Amino acid sequence: MDFHKYPTIVAPMYQLVDDALIAKHTDYVQQGGHLILSARAGQKDKNAHLWELPFGSKIEKLIGSKLLFYDVLPEDKIGTIIMKNQTYKWNNWADILQPMKGTETLATYSNQFYKNKAAATHVKLGKGSVTYIGPDTDDGKLEKEIIATSFTKANIAIKKLPEGLMLDWRDGFWVAVNYHSEKSIQLPVDEKTHLLIGNKLLKPAEVAVWR
Repeated sequence: MDFHKYPTIVAPMYQLVDDALIAKHTDYVQQGGHLILSARAGQKDKNAHLWELPFGSKIEKLIGSKLLFYDVLPEDKIGTIIMKNQTYKWNNWADILQPMKGTETLATYSNQFYKNKAAATHVKLGKGSVTYIGPDTDDGKLEKEIIATSFTKANIAIKKLPEGLMLDWRDGFWVAVNYHSEKSIQLPVDEKTHLLIGNKLLKPAEVAVWR
């Protein structure tokens, strides 16, 4: 498909790549797209075979960082990360990054033997940018903050929604779904909005549609 019609692409844990896809991502970014990748990106070829190359070397030019190594922590061990003076926790998978010249560090590991190593990076490439998120967290708060930072740098507007509300635009319609298990959510619409389906106060598991 044509990537260029999208202002940003988020491809989480996109393990399987080949030279053609990497070239396509690179061209997309150079032409003004904003690409966000996360842990385990580019680890294997399209047949799910590990590259016979140093870890992460296939995508290091694209992301502007070397992937030094990765770590996986047991359930009773917690890793910490600092971003904008805020501490985040992880204990799943984490890629440890070494930014190249011109690459900005967005977040840093703050404990254990990779303390002070980069956890997330951002690099400008041509007219666009690439953001790489090294760790995978349980609550997703770090990833959310990094994505918001990437969007802000790209002058992409951000709308903060209540927890549990999914808002989607497709084929000329807005579609809202309340995924919260307990709370009803007031839709972020004005009084003039005419709903085709549902109500402005969405109960759990309810759907609303409007133009």
